[in-house]
Amino acid sequence: MTGPMKRAGGWRPFVLPALLGVAATLAGVALAGASGRLIARAALRPEVFLSLTLLVTLVRGLGVGRAGLRYAERLTGHAAALRAGEAGRAALFDRVSRFGRDLLARERGGDLLARSGADLDARQFAALRVTLPLLGFAGAALLAGGWLLSLDAGLGLSVLGPLLLAAALPWLARTRAAELAREEASLAREHGAALLDALSASADGAAQLWAPRLDALNARLRRVTQAQGRLQTGLTLGREALFALCFTLVLTRGLILVEKGALGGAWLAAVVLLAAASFDALTPLSLVPGAHAAAQAAQERDEALAAVQPAVTDPAAPSPLPPGPLTLSLDGAGLTRGGRDLLRGVTLHLPPGARVAVTGPSGAGKSTLLGLISRDLDPTAGLVTLGGTDLRTLALADLRARLTIHEQDAPLLDGTVEENLRLGDPHAPPARLRALLDDLGLEDLPLGTWVGEGGTRLSGGQRARVSLARALLKRSDVLLLDEPTAHLDPDTEARVLRVLCRECAGRTLLLVTHRPAPLALVDQVYRLQDGHLHPLPATSTHRKVI
Repeated sequence: MTGPMKRAGGWRPFVLPALLGVAATLAGVALAGASGRLIARAALRPEVFLSLTLLVTLVRGLGVGRAGLRYAERLTGHAAALRAGEAGRAALFDRVSRFGRDLLARERGGDLLARSGADLDARQFAALRVTLPLLGFAGAALLAGGWLLSLDAGLGLSVLGPLLLAAALPWLARTRAAELAREEASLAREHGAALLDALSASADGAAQLWAPRLDALNARLRRVTQAQGRLQTGLTLGREALFALCFTLVLTRGLILVEKGALGGAWLAAVVLLAAASFDALTPLSLVPGAHAAAQAAQERDEALAAVQPAVTDPAAPSPLPPGPLTLSLDGAGLTRGGRDLLRGVTLHLPPGARVAVTGPSGAGKSTLLGLISRDLDPTAGLVTLGGTDLRTLALADLRARLTIHEQDAPLLDGTVEENLRLGDPHAPPARLRALLDDLGLEDLPLGTWVGEGGTRLSGGQRARVSLARALLKRSDVLLLDEPTAHLDPDTEARVLRVLCRECAGRTLLLVTHRPAPLALVDQVYRLQDGHLHPLPATSTHRKVI
């Protein structure tokens, strides 16, 4: 059962905690034996009471030593586990950050929560919950068994036999414990995903759709927890029954040895208490199979995630981008996903400063078109180029530094309005932020307003305009806007369009919209339907003064 410990960060950080843990267990077993002999010797009232000095000193030393060793083992062990967890969280972030906005198409929110919570805990604490208890028990069994066998073979077997049988009980129950641990982890992930979905739904939707599912998952979790409790109860009863057997055998064999004069009465007390302390070292073993299964399942999920390749990756040797505005082009670009042609032979050329709009029915592929330009997706046919360079040969960071994308439902981070705006321009003065919000019709929204997770404390229109302001603050060459005036009334929409006209000056604009008013910003309108892009004739609404 050492695999999870190795994968949680290697053996080396846990060598010292393992040694300290074994030493603490041995000190506890020796303390019990020494205490038993001291009590028995003191009860006999020796003529020279100072003859107990060595035993008293030994008991005190073992008592203090056990406490100190256990404290040091917990301190160093948890420090090593937390360092492993820190490295694991950084590695997990690096792993999931490869996917960018494509991540949630592959991972549900509840699964991500489990990966960064329960799964990581199971892996980082595997050494403390699996390997260290096994080593501690092995040390106790060797000390107790070795000393008792040296006194008498029958006495040693009276302890070692039941002790090893009790240690075998968790091993015999490992299959059932592993099944329950895996089922609990799976249900916890399902519950987390359902709970996040319920919280993001409306109150009525949560009550009508998610509450029954959450109740069912809670009921299944209760059943699993109860089954785990019954399993632990059975293991505890079995261990205690074997301890009773051990106690009976030790007393029986010990009394025979005392009657023969082969063992002193004080030594019998030491043997009995030492046997009891050896069984105490068994207590953590009942949790080992479940902890081991949880760590293995978490490792398997981590390996499965590592095997998944993101939709786009950085090239090994990125091509450089020249400075200044560049022409953005799609040349016969096509995209097929899941056997469906989303885009077919799309050709579009956007020289620096061009202003173009794309319309079309829902599901026609307008957001997919923006995804090709921002390289959230790669075309399966044709090319997408910037300055004549294929986007697939550019470093993602270099490409996205030249682009600003505003998605229709772009989320806000759980922070203040100002903190969200500074993601667009970290160095913008507060006056610039305030003026932009005022121009967008958000005069009553202070910069220090807390937006809540995903911007849930703001209305839909406020959230959209804060997100739009964040996009406009980024000084990039190309601006990609997906429904920038959605959720807005006509008067507010007109204010927003005036701001867009001003802020887009000198920048390439690609606008996706269903609404007619934003078309006044552009020179050319295209319609995307059935995967094909068709230019529309100019009308009086195009490029009129706003």
